[in-house]
Order: sequence, then C-alpha cells, then structure tokens
Amino acid sequence: MAGASSFWLQFPDGVNTRALAAAAERHGVLIEPGDVFFAADRPPTSYARLGFASIATDRIEPGIAALAAAYAQVTAMHAAAR
Repeated sequence: MAGASSFWLQFPDGVNTRALAAAAERHGVLIEPGDVFFAADRPPTSYARLGFASIATDRIEPGIAALAAAYAQVTAMHAAAR
C-alpha cells in the first residue's frame, strides 16, 4: 500500500471501540475510536483507526497480536454481560 499511514477497521456490531481502545492501551497498543470522525448525532461505535506510519516494521506483528488479545478480552466481557 503506497502512501497510506493508517487503516480504517470496522469491527462487528456490538464492539465498542472506545472499550477496545482502553483494553488495547493496557496491552501496549494505541488505536483511535472512530466515532469522533463521524458527523452524526449517534455515530457508529464499531470503527477504529489504526495508524502505522511511525511504527517500526518489527513491532507491527506483535502489536497486531496484542490488539487481537485486547479484542478477545473485550468481546469476552461483552458476551459475559449478555
């Protein structure tokens, strides 16, 4: 991918990316919840922006693994709350 500095991610409905961002930060990864980028009264909460421009290549794969662990944690908590 030439010229890009971030990916937009859409998670399944019900995944709150603010909760995911907090869990990811605890795992050492920073993502931006996407709701702030929507001009709507009730923006969707399942989008996030994942920047990679300033991340060393050798840190990307461990970062994705840490994000996956945070995602598993958030979705497990969500499932338990049902």
